[in-house]
Amino acid sequence: LFNMKKKKILITGASSDIGLQLINKLNNKNFIIGAHCFKGKKRLISLINNRFDKKNIKIFSKNLNTRNRCIQLVKRFHKWSKGLDIFIQLHGNVSKVTDWKNLDQKNFTKDIHVNLSSSFFLSQEAFKIMQKKGGKLLFTSTSSALHGGGTNSMAYGLAKSGLISLSKGIARDGGKYNIISNCIAPGFINTRFHTKVMKRTQKQIKKRAKLNSLNKAGSPTEIADLIFYIISDKSNFITGQVINVDGGDWI
Repeated sequence: LFNMKKKKILITGASSDIGLQLINKLNNKNFIIGAHCFKGKKRLISLINNRFDKKNIKIFSKNLNTRNRCIQLVKRFHKWSKGLDIFIQLHGNVSKVTDWKNLDQKNFTKDIHVNLSSSFFLSQEAFKIMQKKGGKLLFTSTSSALHGGGTNSMAYGLAKSGLISLSKGIARDGGKYNIISNCIAPGFINTRFHTKVMKRTQKQIKKRAKLNSLNKAGSPTEIADLIFYIISDKSNFITGQVINVDGGDWI
């Protein structure tokens, strides 16, 4: 799926369930991996130890709460890896689970920055680097973003909708530089996000999983498999697309 040249990949939110599954798939000598995290460093260390050549992977712990820090992350990875072929955005969060009518300005602003603004600023620097030799960017939205988002996480949905526009805008402007940009929109995926962030009970999770056409939750592995294909050399004529992975939600 990849040519012989080592691909240099920066993954934000790499300590997420999807990030860990993706890194596991990249576990060979064809990749130079920058694994970014904010709080999940132990999860990454646990995966990497005894399974990776340490020369091929490095953890970058950084809070992406300002434009300058976003730019610094990309520059640090570029300096270490001597290149940037692929940028994958997996980071995101909901600051406060509450009805949108009660969401205050502080948490609204935080949700927009964590889920959209930081990706915009990261993309600015990644794009500049990729202008010389081309590259790929992949963003992670959510299938609910196209339908108004969740009532208790609407700012998150707004931001994720913005990522779709960002991805398409980059695809339009990046074509002449051989820069490819796409977006995936997962539906209900069985990750820690639902239990740790959204505070859903097992009963609520089972009920939600039955709302799509397949009557089940997706797995982080299935998302990682799709990402692996999109960033591979088998998909070099796909750009500006939003690919839903939601088991038939919203149909």
